[in-house]
Amino acid sequence: MVLPTCFRSLLALALLSFAQPSAAQTPAMPTAKIKVYIVGTFHFDASEADINHGKAVDMRTPQKQRELDELVSKLQKTQADKVFVEYQLQDQPRVDSTYALYRQKQFKAGNNEVYQLGYRLADKLNLPRVYCADAQLGLNFDAVQAYAKQHGQEAIMNGFMQVQPGDSLGQLIATRNRLRKVALPAGGEFPGATLLAQFKVANSAATDRANMDGYLLTGARVGGGNNYVGADVAGDYFKRNVRIYTNLLRQVDVQHDKAIVLIIGVGHASLLKSILHYNSLFEVVEVLPLLEAK
Repeated sequence: MVLPTCFRSLLALALLSFAQPSAAQTPAMPTAKIKVYIVGTFHFDASEADINHGKAVDMRTPQKQRELDELVSKLQKTQADKVFVEYQLQDQPRVDSTYALYRQKQFKAGNNEVYQLGYRLADKLNLPRVYCADAQLGLNFDAVQAYAKQHGQEAIMNGFMQVQPGDSLGQLIATRNRLRKVALPAGGEFPGATLLAQFKVANSAATDRANMDGYLLTGARVGGGNNYVGADVAGDYFKRNVRIYTNLLRQVDVQHDKAIVLIIGVGHASLLKSILHYNSLFEVVEVLPLLEAK
C-alpha cells in the first residue's frame, strides 16, 4: 500500500518525536581527562619485599603528626574525588571498615602510609571511601642477583659500571647510576629535615629519572646471550604497574571524577606515569608544584 504524501510526512514527524526523548536521555560523554596525582612515598614501616628494605620511621610522634598535617594540607589542593592506596583489592573490606571507624575517631591508626597519609587525606577531602589499587606479582630478584654473581655482573647490580675505554654507552650508564645513587639513598628516607622536604625530593623529576634508569640501565643489563633474567624481572615489574593502572581504570567514574590521587611506593611512580602519559582518559599532573607552593 502506498501512503499519500501527507501521511508519510505525519509518520516521519511521529517517529522523530519518539526518537528525540530517547536521544535526550543519553548522557553526554565527558571530554575532559581525569587528572591523576601520583604521590610517591617511602614506606613508613619499611618493606621486606623491596630490594632496599628502608628504615621504619615512627609517624605517631607529635612532630611527625604535625608534619603529616602540613603535607596533607598541600595535597588537599588536588581536590581529588578519590584517593587510592597501595593495598590489594582483597583488602578493600578491611579498608572500608577501618576508614569508617577512622572518620568516627574510633580507629587507632597504624604507622604505615595507608593509614597515616591515605586515610588522613581522604578524610580532609571529606571522601566516603578509600580505594585499593595494588596488584602483587612475584618478582624473581634472587635469580637476577644469582646470575650477576655467577657471571661477574655484580658491579651492575651495585649501580656502578667498570667502564672500558671507548665504551660511550658504559660511560653514560656509569654517570646515570652515580646520579641514581645520589637521588635514591639506600636508607629509605629521602633527604630533608621534614616530611614535606622529603616528599619534594621523592616526587621530583630527578627521582623519576633515577628510578627509570634503575630498570632500564641497571636491571635490564643483567644477563647475556639468550639469557634475559634482568630484562624479564623489569618486564614483570612493568606488568605489575599495568595491573595497578587497570585497578584505577576499573574504579573511576567517568561521569563524576575530575581528579584522583594515588599514594604509592615511589619506585612505581615513573612506570605508572609512562603508562598514563599517552592515555586518552587520564592526565598525569605532577605533585611537586603543589608541594612547593606557598
